[in-house]
Amino acid sequence: MKNALLRTLTVGLTLTVATAAQALVRIDLTDANADPVPVALVDFTGKTPDEVQLGKDIKNLIKTNLKNSGLFNTIDDKAFLQTPASIQANGPAFSQWRLINAQALVVGTVEITPDAKGGKLRAVYRMFDVYGEEQMIGKAYTASVQFWRHIGHRISDDIYSRITGEGGYFTTRIVFIGEQRVRNRTLKRLCVMDQDGGNYQCLTDGRHLVLTPRFSPAAQQIIYMSYANGKPRLYLLDLPTGKQEIVGDFEGLNSSPRFSPDGKSLLMTLTMGHEGNPEIYRMDLKTRKLERLTFHRGIDTSPAFSPDGKQIVFNSDRGGKPALYIMDADGNRVRRLTFGDGRYYAPAWSPRGDLIAFVKEKSGRFSIGVIEADGSEERLLTDSYLDESPSWSPNGRVIIFARQKGDTDRLHTIDLTGYNERRLETPTDASDPAWSPLLQ
Repeated sequence: MKNALLRTLTVGLTLTVATAAQALVRIDLTDANADPVPVALVDFTGKTPDEVQLGKDIKNLIKTNLKNSGLFNTIDDKAFLQTPASIQANGPAFSQWRLINAQALVVGTVEITPDAKGGKLRAVYRMFDVYGEEQMIGKAYTASVQFWRHIGHRISDDIYSRITGEGGYFTTRIVFIGEQRVRNRTLKRLCVMDQDGGNYQCLTDGRHLVLTPRFSPAAQQIIYMSYANGKPRLYLLDLPTGKQEIVGDFEGLNSSPRFSPDGKSLLMTLTMGHEGNPEIYRMDLKTRKLERLTFHRGIDTSPAFSPDGKQIVFNSDRGGKPALYIMDADGNRVRRLTFGDGRYYAPAWSPRGDLIAFVKEKSGRFSIGVIEADGSEERLLTDSYLDESPSWSPNGRVIIFARQKGDTDRLHTIDLTGYNERRLETPTDASDPAWSPLLQ
């Protein structure tokens, strides 16, 4: 294991917050056709060349995040009528920003203080409502210089949350399986990266097949399945330390692990003791006690908790073909969720609790869809040959998934409305993505 970058997940960030006025700039997220909010992002200023460059880097990272969300229109710097120096000296000239149709203005400063660890970074920023002529946010973040990207993501989340009224998702990571063809063999590595593709790192060397990684919602841990030593077992990896341990080593298949909302237990699919038939179990991570939840001759697999931990959605062919079912967390009151044409797989419950994402196969095509938790309002978000493995952003706004096209596997994201689909670049092929919770 390589631990250096793993420790970037624990940043040690200091935050100072100024009093913010009531925001006037808003966007209606219930309207899929709402126009993006025009935002002017000015280079964060600094006194030294290093500070000036870092200020530009932070501004550009924020700009990319907001643009990728599909909810913001970041105005070209060439259109600006007021310089960063003028803003620092005299404050915003709101009339000049209205001339270029900016609704929000973001300005900031960067200061680097030398220390034994490579320098301490302090970034101060403010966001203004151009038409209301008032400050919406004023904050300062302090961290080691090496964590400047984390600060940029935190500021992006602040802006997103202030204007949309809901939580952001930029200060997150993605875990996935990196795939690379080497000498007629496909190596599958456990990899992680920031949600925008930065800080890419592989955690395993590819000697053993790894599958279905999932982040803990409560700690910097990943659960995944590995065929190390030729057996399918479940491993728990602690990211800050690089320590891993086996948590599932049972007869037969150990697969599709997923954490409970509080991170204290796991759902998994096991075939032990019932003639190879997959059934769903729950494990208490502290005591390692197992509880069997399903008892059916059909194939029951891919379980996922509701965000309140009271229900579980899963995939089963007990009705004749693969469909989605919901049961109480103790395995009682099983009821069928999907009745449409086609076959349903890989359910993932939205952090909001209202929607469940899934993969639907119909006429040889696999699409990503969502359905209300009561079984109503099914919608397909993608239309491709083979889309799979949906996972929600922590604010329940965006879904990441894997797409196979020809001989390649790549990661894509799409808004829950079905708009703003985009490809997330990775150095190699990639599959089985899962989103982390927000990092602090």
